[in-house]
Amino acid sequence: MKRGITSGYIDIHSHILAEVDDGSRNMAMSMKMLDIAYKEGIRGIIATPHYHPVKSMNTYEEILEKFNEFKVAAKIIHPDMKLYLGREVLYTSDALEAIERGTKLTMEGDRYLLVEYSTITDYHYIRASINNILQAGLIPIIAHIERYECMVKNIEYVEELRDMGAVIQVNAASILGQGGRGVKSYTKKLLKNQYIDVVATDAHSDGNRAPRMDECAAYIEKKYGQEYTEDILIYNPERIIEGRYLEDLN
Repeated sequence: MKRGITSGYIDIHSHILAEVDDGSRNMAMSMKMLDIAYKEGIRGIIATPHYHPVKSMNTYEEILEKFNEFKVAAKIIHPDMKLYLGREVLYTSDALEAIERGTKLTMEGDRYLLVEYSTITDYHYIRASINNILQAGLIPIIAHIERYECMVKNIEYVEELRDMGAVIQVNAASILGQGGRGVKSYTKKLLKNQYIDVVATDAHSDGNRAPRMDECAAYIEKKYGQEYTEDILIYNPERIIEGRYLEDLN
């Protein structure tokens, strides 16, 4: 497979930063996760610590400090790994208000917002939230869309959200069936219709939720072709990092 400017896959959804959420427990685990990611062919990672508008958490300044420490340590073992900072935001109206107040919640490039919901969230709530994010001048990336019951029950909802301007992200493990047969069947439908815009690891550890990508990439390329595989693993993630629209090929 051809590579992009990073010479490898780009993982836009990862909880690789230590001690900031339910992901990596310490710097040693973060280094192990980084090493796994590198061996899997990943050459770019956006660290996306969770943001919850109500629960107490690290401030952006504290997260940025952790991120800079991580970058220094990472450069020693894998100097060609490119690292970026984003957030995974649990959507509420408070989250948009936080952005309006200047809280840094967007992805690298400042145009995209990675959002998640409860698995039982009503579709009309999700649709309204996507419209709110777009009205705020941002482009929503819907994290692991295969987890939301309303989306699984009606794949046409995914098409509607994409038509509105949302970006659809699916976890690599789900495509390989680690979420069960039903989830794998659903992701196959998404792939067949090319409704998936980005595949990411959503890694949380160096164990069961390690940053695995290579097997998934090989599966997608075999079933759905090299061009689509490169788009969702390399080129679309690049456009997100650079703050460009996904259809911008220049």
